[in-house]
Amino acid sequence: MSSRIGSTTDGSVSKKGMIVVESSLVATETHNALTASESLVRDDGSYAPYEYWMSLWGLRELYAYGLDLLGDLYGRDVLDCGCGRGHVSVMLAKRGARVTAFDTSEGELATAEGLARANGVQIKFICEPFEELSLQDESFDLLFGTFVLHHVDLARACQQIKRVLKPGGRAVFVENSALNPLLMAARTHICGRFGVARYGDDHEHPLTPSDIAVIREAFPNACHVHFPSLLLFRLLDFYVFKRRSPLLTALLAKLDGVIGQIPTARRYGYLQVIHIGKSA
Repeated sequence: MSSRIGSTTDGSVSKKGMIVVESSLVATETHNALTASESLVRDDGSYAPYEYWMSLWGLRELYAYGLDLLGDLYGRDVLDCGCGRGHVSVMLAKRGARVTAFDTSEGELATAEGLARANGVQIKFICEPFEELSLQDESFDLLFGTFVLHHVDLARACQQIKRVLKPGGRAVFVENSALNPLLMAARTHICGRFGVARYGDDHEHPLTPSDIAVIREAFPNACHVHFPSLLLFRLLDFYVFKRRSPLLTALLAKLDGVIGQIPTARRYGYLQVIHIGKSA
C-alpha cells in the first residue's frame, strides 16, 4: 500500500475520499503490455510477474493456509485489504467470493482493474486508507490481506476491521515478523548496502510483539498468530544469490523445510499468519 490519494488516473475526481476505478486507460495500456499468460492469475494466487518472489517466499502455501482458516469463499462478501496490483483480489474472486478491494495508490488500482478484466472477474476497487474506510458497517463476511498491517496505524486499522466485519466474521493477514533478531539486524545494517537490495520504505517495519499486542487488545481472545512454515535461509537466495545456482536454491529451500519441521523454529522465520475473529 502506498499513501497517495487524489483524482483517478482517467481524470475523474474522488468523492468523499473514495475512488471507484472502472475503465482506466492506464490499466488497459498496462495490461496490453502483458501477454495472456502473464496476465493470468490462478486460483492459488500464482501470477507470473510475481513468480520469483512468490516461489522463493512460499507465498502460495501461505495463501492456502490463510484461506483454509477462512473457509469456503463462494458467495461470501470478502474485502481485500491493501490490494496493490490486485492479484490476490483476482484469486479471491476466482474462488467465488464477491470481492471489494482497497488501496491508496491510484496507479496500483488502475493496474488491478485491468488485471481483473483480463481474468474475467468483477471486483469493486476503492482508493482509501485502511484507517479511514467509508465502507458500511458489518458489510463483510471475511477480510484478507497480505503485507498491509505493517504499513498502517494498527489501532485505527483494527477499529475498521471490527466495524466492517459482520458478527462472527473473520480476517486473515499474511505479514512479516520481527521475532528473529538476526533478521532484523540484517534488515537494518545490510539491506541497502553491499549490493544487497532494500525493499519497502522507512515508514514500515515487520510486526513486533508489541504490534501483535495492539491487535490482541482490539480482539481479546480472538487473535491467533500462526507460523505454518519457515522462511529463513531462502532469504539468502532472494536477496543475495538470486537463483543463480539451482543447487544452492534447492539446498536453502531444503534447510528451511527441515528446520521448519520444528514448531519453535518456525516462530523465527520472516512470515506469520494472523487470524482474527469478531464475536457473533
